[in-house]
Amino acid sequence: MSKRPLDLVSCISAEKKRRKKRRLLLAELYLAMVVVVVDYVHKERRPRDLGAFSDEEHMQTFRKYLLKNLYEGSEVTCYDELRLTKRNFHDLCNMLRERCGLCGSVFVDVEENAAMLLLVLGHGTKMRVLRGTYKRSLEIISRLFSTVLSAIISLSGEIIKLPDPSVQPPEDYKWKWFEHALGALDGCHVDVCIDVAAQGRYRNRKQQITTNMLGACDRNMKFVYVLPGWEGSSSNSRVLRDAMSCQDAFVVPKGKYYLVDAGYTNGPGFLAPYRSTRYHLKEWAASQQQPKTLKELFNLRHSRARNVVERTFGSWKKWGILRNQSIFKIEDQIRIIIACCVLHNFARDRQREMDDMLLQEVDNEIAATPVDILDDTNLIRNVQVTTERNNFRDQLANDMFADYQARLG
Repeated sequence: MSKRPLDLVSCISAEKKRRKKRRLLLAELYLAMVVVVVDYVHKERRPRDLGAFSDEEHMQTFRKYLLKNLYEGSEVTCYDELRLTKRNFHDLCNMLRERCGLCGSVFVDVEENAAMLLLVLGHGTKMRVLRGTYKRSLEIISRLFSTVLSAIISLSGEIIKLPDPSVQPPEDYKWKWFEHALGALDGCHVDVCIDVAAQGRYRNRKQQITTNMLGACDRNMKFVYVLPGWEGSSSNSRVLRDAMSCQDAFVVPKGKYYLVDAGYTNGPGFLAPYRSTRYHLKEWAASQQQPKTLKELFNLRHSRARNVVERTFGSWKKWGILRNQSIFKIEDQIRIIIACCVLHNFARDRQREMDDMLLQEVDNEIAATPVDILDDTNLIRNVQVTTERNNFRDQLANDMFADYQARLG
């Protein structure tokens, strides 16, 4: 009789263990069924669920969705992100296909390649950011970037070319007295990243590490000649002298000239202002005075016309990669500068109305920049001074002043 209660307790304990085991098995079976159902629903909804990246096809759909928002969305979004309108972006892609032989692959088309390049050039976007956005490896992004960059540079001979001197330019009151002028030129410094050992040659007189680019533009704010790559310590006159002696030389037809600042010599092909005389527009705006001498009048009108090159550089530097140092090699940075000049002319031809909206901001930046007074003793002359050229400037200044006095009455 004493053993029966113990047997009853053992039976109850064994029954509890069996029940617990059954509950665990049911729980595991339930979890397995949940996993199967979730996986099935996930597969059925995969084309809509853009947040998961389970295979290459799904990632490709995600990339196309992002690109569609860029160049097939609103006009403002496309221009803000890619610095081109939607129509001009597609025109650029078609030009890269037809004239440069650029072609896409199964997973990467030309539009995606061009979009990644424009994001880097337009905003200085890092390639690691593109890797996180487009789910590409750095090696693929770098290779595609270099390919599209080379294709755009190959268009430089077609898009950046010297003007035809026989073409009559449109009338503009700023150029009334400079009818034989083809445009204006100047040097522009762009920040670059360089090895420490070579930074001395690239340090300009403002102690910044830059490269000095010669840029000549026409009256419509389009580049007609660019020569990047010179060290920041080189003077503008030295760069111009090299441009006129290199294989792809910068030439000026006889009887024509470009407007230059006081850093250049008043010689054949170039018309410089009078030295030691008020010149910059900001100086005239600050003084609120009218010109009193023929030299002041000449410098004022010369400055108004030559200001086109300053506005061109300001609009060109709206490509964000030009405003800060980049991590590319110096050779690639020079190629980027040329590509930005090509894209500037391409955009200027096709979307002048939208670019003109930025010119007010550019003019404000120019007005806020301190006046840079040149030191004549540190200038390198590239053109020999001629009496004939000085007489031409004096005669032009006399004609201006005589007309000015006659209108004042």
